[in-house]
Amino acid sequence: KRKVDSVVKTDKGFEVKCGAETLIAANVLLALGRRGSPRKLNVPGEAELGKVMYRLIDAGTYQEKHILVVGGGDSAVEAAMGLATQPGNVVTLSYRRETFLRIKEGNETRIAEFVNTQRVKTVFNSDITLIEPETITIVEKGKPPEKIKNDFVFVFAGGELPNELL
Repeated sequence: KRKVDSVVKTDKGFEVKCGAETLIAANVLLALGRRGSPRKLNVPGEAELGKVMYRLIDAGTYQEKHILVVGGGDSAVEAAMGLATQPGNVVTLSYRRETFLRIKEGNETRIAEFVNTQRVKTVFNSDITLIEPETITIVEKGKPPEKIKNDFVFVFAGGELPNELL
């Protein structure tokens, strides 16, 4: 698995540039998946710390943790609910808009129940501005920045397709 920077047809086939490496191929198949590359938050601490992830494999491996989930789609909501059912987790769901848009009806009903029973705290109209080893800084529109305890950040903010390459 490599990031492709360019594909150019030549007399020899296709010249595929991957960073400093150039490969020659008779055929090229682009397999982008549904999301392309996960969209990043682009905030200090995101790239440097190993606590920021872009997919959740097994919610059961996270227990007794303070977890931030970023996003407002079905993936984010489902991850937040899955993590909130694990023993001892404190789960906050941050979304940049004022309400969830385009989530499945079942997820809308379930997340409302999780919020009402305080198993998931939602922070709408919010952005993450800093990720540190033991905390994150979140800014809710119209309020001062708030630093909260944090062990893990899960980002479900969609994907970025390689439009320039295509």
